[in-house]
Amino acid sequence: MENALNARSERRSHTRFRVKEGAMAFLGTTPGTIVDISERGMAIHYVVFEREPERQFRLDIFFAADDFYLSDLPSEIVSDTLSLSDSPFSAVRVQRLGIRFGELDDEQQRRLKYFILHNTVAEA
Repeated sequence: MENALNARSERRSHTRFRVKEGAMAFLGTTPGTIVDISERGMAIHYVVFEREPERQFRLDIFFAADDFYLSDLPSEIVSDTLSLSDSPFSAVRVQRLGIRFGELDDEQQRRLKYFILHNTVAEA
């Protein structure tokens, strides 16, 4: 187990931060709650209805408490696992997606750094 954690830490070159409650991500029309974020990617929880999101997509970040909206981030899914926080008796399937951002322009990078600075609570 320790080797798996070390491998994941080595793979990430940017620190992940836990996001304040209420921050949302939209994968096209699929909404999810942001769990943690870095300058290169993030993790979200989303409810699976009939269709799962595409592997590559444009992503929007929304956080009403800060009147923050960042749209059209090129992204791809790098992991997709069943969320362990689900009750085994629940009829709703919640997945945890690991998302890597694609090439961001200067404005997207600036706004993403702002979001991380103002809307996170601790290292993940």
